[in-house]
Amino acid sequence: MADIKKPNRFSGLMQTIRKESDSVTSPATPAISPSPEPESATLSAQMTSHQSEVIWVPLNKIHRDSGQDRRYFDEIELNNMAKSMRSVGVIDPLSVRLRPGSTDEYDLLAGEKRHRSAERAKLESVLVRIFEVGDSTAEDIKSISNLQRSDLNAWEETHAIMNMLTRHLDRSQSEVISLLNQAANQKRGLTSNVVRIEDWEIVKDVFEIAGRLSPESFRKHRLPLLRLPEYIQTVFQQGKLHYTKVNEILKVKDPVQQQELLESALAGNLSIDQIQERVKTLRSTKPEKLMDLPQRLVMVPRQLKQAKIWENPQKKKKLEKLLSEMEQLLKQPEANG
Repeated sequence: MADIKKPNRFSGLMQTIRKESDSVTSPATPAISPSPEPESATLSAQMTSHQSEVIWVPLNKIHRDSGQDRRYFDEIELNNMAKSMRSVGVIDPLSVRLRPGSTDEYDLLAGEKRHRSAERAKLESVLVRIFEVGDSTAEDIKSISNLQRSDLNAWEETHAIMNMLTRHLDRSQSEVISLLNQAANQKRGLTSNVVRIEDWEIVKDVFEIAGRLSPESFRKHRLPLLRLPEYIQTVFQQGKLHYTKVNEILKVKDPVQQQELLESALAGNLSIDQIQERVKTLRSTKPEKLMDLPQRLVMVPRQLKQAKIWENPQKKKKLEKLLSEMEQLLKQPEANG
């Protein structure tokens, strides 16, 4: 007998928000009541969309989430949308929930692009659709709404997926990474540790919602983005450079050369072929000379932190001896003349 496929735990949310768009030209959509969530779902309590609760709300009573996954919005698109709003207003209601403890303040769940454009258009009030949801479901609505966007960049998509995984697996980011690695090793027969079926069902449901990635492609190609230097993550957040170009830039190991190439790629809007050519040149060029002594001394503490020297008794003993010699050298009086 064939296995019966369980419904995706997020199907109710998907039905509710799938027609949400950042368009001001599409016809207004009626309030949608989501289908019941599957019994196995871990979403918090009931989620209801009040069909009578599509109302006008002052724009300044709606609060955006400063920590949401989507960070970058194209300036030209925002201005064009604001221009259209001045003529026709906001046709599609924004999705909100009543802010906990308040009677007239709202948290924005979906429609941040429209909200930002409405501010630029200087609209006083906008239409909203009010949802009664708990904190966990509110976060899911934000993440799923973002994952449906065609213009979501790789950094935003990676964080949206990771946030859903950490919430529903109730694990830290590092624990989620370990689980994905464990699943990959299990598939290759490299480990006897088996991923719990319940956990893997959650993983599959999240990636089914994401649509564009499998757990394995996410593990191989997206997890490295979480370990990038801060200045490169900033570029990602702003959507200034595609991650395939950044992957090429990261092949340059010298931090100074790496940052210079990144800045050149941004300033000159370099193609991936141009970046690859520069990477090839940089990697084939030998350094003209070693760093001078002060530079080498500055690098030592950083290298010590990264090295596993403390786990090697012989190296640790040798390091203690060298450190003692340095301390003795520094205590010696300077020679005159």
